[in-house]
Amino acid sequence: MEKEDDSEDSSSTKTTAKTVVDGGWGWMVVFGAFMINVITDGCSYSFGVLFTHLVDYFQANRSSTAWVGSVFNAAPLLFGPFASIIAKRFGFRIATIAGGLIAAIGIFASVFANSLGLLSFTYGFIAGFGISLPYLASSVVVMMYFEKRRSLATGLAECGAGIGTLIFAPLLQYFITEYGWRGSLLVLSAIVSNIVLCGALFRPQPILKNSRIEISIQQDLEAVSLPTCEERTEECGNVEDGIQTIQNQCVEKELFLNPESRSLLGGSLISLSDKAKIKEQNRGACEEENDLEETESKSSNSSCRIVDTSIFRNWRFVVFLIANFILYFWYDVPYVFTVDRALEIGESKSEGALVVSSIGIVHTIGNVVFGFLGDCKRVNRSILYSVSMWLTGLGLALVPLSRNSVSFAIFDAIYGFFVAASEALSCVIVADILGMSKLTDGYGILMFLQGIANLVGPPFAGWLYDVSGSYNNTFFAAGGSIVFLGIFYAVIPIHSRFTNRKIVE
Repeated sequence: MEKEDDSEDSSSTKTTAKTVVDGGWGWMVVFGAFMINVITDGCSYSFGVLFTHLVDYFQANRSSTAWVGSVFNAAPLLFGPFASIIAKRFGFRIATIAGGLIAAIGIFASVFANSLGLLSFTYGFIAGFGISLPYLASSVVVMMYFEKRRSLATGLAECGAGIGTLIFAPLLQYFITEYGWRGSLLVLSAIVSNIVLCGALFRPQPILKNSRIEISIQQDLEAVSLPTCEERTEECGNVEDGIQTIQNQCVEKELFLNPESRSLLGGSLISLSDKAKIKEQNRGACEEENDLEETESKSSNSSCRIVDTSIFRNWRFVVFLIANFILYFWYDVPYVFTVDRALEIGESKSEGALVVSSIGIVHTIGNVVFGFLGDCKRVNRSILYSVSMWLTGLGLALVPLSRNSVSFAIFDAIYGFFVAASEALSCVIVADILGMSKLTDGYGILMFLQGIANLVGPPFAGWLYDVSGSYNNTFFAAGGSIVFLGIFYAVIPIHSRFTNRKIVE
């Protein structure tokens, strides 16, 4: 293998074709993902405005009515694994466009629903399934276009959730006042159809062939999987001549870096944080006892699987799944029950909608802040996530102390700001744990677990109100559970720090 000049920058990437990393069309992809989040999360988080009108119209209890919003919010997540299969098979662009059309049709059909059961099917199941496709695509495709600014790009895209909450809650209240809840759904279906235009921005990156990629492990903990000693010896014939230092090694391969392909690498490098233990060595890096642990699964086998089940053998990923299940069990409580809680303390529905909007304002700021912090080299993302979840739960637990819309908005704002860490960091943390090659499968499974929690959480919260006659127990339970998850998830950074210290010693 031809050696490179040592004077060259070890972090540079040389290819025979132009790569799209950390900029360029990637910012248009971020914009498309941002607008998708504005629409999808705006619809989801403003359901609380529609909730009170459905209770009055169908004369149903809150637990039964909550199932409509619960199915709508859970379906995009429950269909996460299926959405990942569609995205890998047809690409992010086609998946997003198809999902936008299905979601618009589902909401349009809800205009003619005459029961909560039918509304749960059309508005919840059909529209929710449609939203699952752009929901996953908009989260993962941004990761494919960015490497150094990955957390920031993800955070900017997720800002759409806060903007959507800010805009849609008062907007939906206005539409309901003017046209009734059926007319408002008709307008909503037209708005959702714009997801099709956003999906058109997710154009695939060009395929790169015969690329020479120079890897620097010193600068980043991300690298393509290194070959075994036997493979390198067969290729070069002589270990001393064929292997450079791990700190500045060139690998020549046929790389098909296309986000539409099965590998879904999209120009990104595979994380070796869990797959390899690399010691500082030079030409002795590839001896009989290799310091690099063999990767968990071979590409020839994983390409035949619908979902790579080896991800469940990663205990850190399992812990992250459990933490997210707890979070999403209570995640929609402020969005679904805030307007009803405002009525409970003597405020109007309009004031309740404004409280929901306050969540959207700080949520937007939170996504940018946590996206920026997630890219800082000195910041441990797991610790940042854990502390943020603890403060998220604290905000919810304080809600029962509110006696007017101002204090209510302040406590909800605490929740809205810190829960943004989940959206800004979740996809990046999954990539940190599993690597980019398993990101789509891992994120799809994460969405599925979130969906199950989202499905049963709001009805359970509504049941707590029905049996107690107050939302105090609901918000206390939600806040306490999320505080617990913040403490529970801290086991990952604590274990990592202990392990690293033990290795150093």
